[in-house]
Amino acid sequence: MNGINAFDYEITDDDDGFIVDVLEEHSGYDVLKLSYKSPVKTIYDENNEVISYVYKPKKECKRVIILLHYLFEKVRLTQRILSLYFVAHNFCAVQFTLPYHLERTPEGYSSGELFLTSDPHQNFEAYRQAVIDLRVLGDFLNFREIDKIGIAGISIGALVLNTLMGVDSRFKAGVPVAGGGGLHYIVGKGLKKKYVRDAYLKKGRGRTEEEAFKELDDLFHDYLKRVWKTGIVEEPPDGEEWFLIDPMTYAKFNYPRNILMINGAIDSVIPKKAVLEFREAVGNPPIEWLPSMHTTTALLLPVVFGKMYEFFEKNL
Repeated sequence: MNGINAFDYEITDDDDGFIVDVLEEHSGYDVLKLSYKSPVKTIYDENNEVISYVYKPKKECKRVIILLHYLFEKVRLTQRILSLYFVAHNFCAVQFTLPYHLERTPEGYSSGELFLTSDPHQNFEAYRQAVIDLRVLGDFLNFREIDKIGIAGISIGALVLNTLMGVDSRFKAGVPVAGGGGLHYIVGKGLKKKYVRDAYLKKGRGRTEEEAFKELDDLFHDYLKRVWKTGIVEEPPDGEEWFLIDPMTYAKFNYPRNILMINGAIDSVIPKKAVLEFREAVGNPPIEWLPSMHTTTALLLPVVFGKMYEFFEKNL
């Protein structure tokens, strides 16, 4: 892949920058805290330290599943349950913390508040940082000679996953839950936050919201055609830098994608068009449709866990 590399960072040849502390010891597994400095420096010290929690079986473990939480996560409950589920099946599980969430939340803000704002550039940088920080986590695992790396994400975690796997082939298998591609679909037609939609659609000069969306949709698909044809990620038009983080932009890289898609059949936050267009672009991987909306997918997590395990057991 040539052209613009939005996710470039300085790779170190040692693991001195990674700090591992033992937090808990149990009969069948240990819980470790992994921390390192993000290559992306922001004005918030809390956000500049990447925090992950590793659930490691007592037996030797050569298969790792990285778990990405959803937007505005405050309790990490789903990650904990999934970690225990995978560690019981002799996988290592890594609970990754997205920028501006949980321990990375700056003082005075709530978890995730600075990840999705009315400032598209702030959102771009937060999403970009998430992908880069995950690539550094890949470095850490490679230093320990672990190359069977899977990744699962829910909602915003699924979107980040879909971008990451297009730019870094070390992540061998993925399960995006309630994700897709085409961020303009999600913001313009799905996301129920008007302040974000207005910022992205740039309404004005007499245009209706529908006209603004169509203009953006045409612009994005023209951009995709050029990128997919040449294999070069080029400068986005009209300052739409967030094209550089969209999962669709990288759909033809690391192709076909080794993923299992799990989506809600009546999800209005992630429009079905954003799901189906992404699926086609990455080679029509298998998809499981749940009888759920975006938020009620959590009620079917036992089903999701089983599907995840079957997929990773076969593909890692």
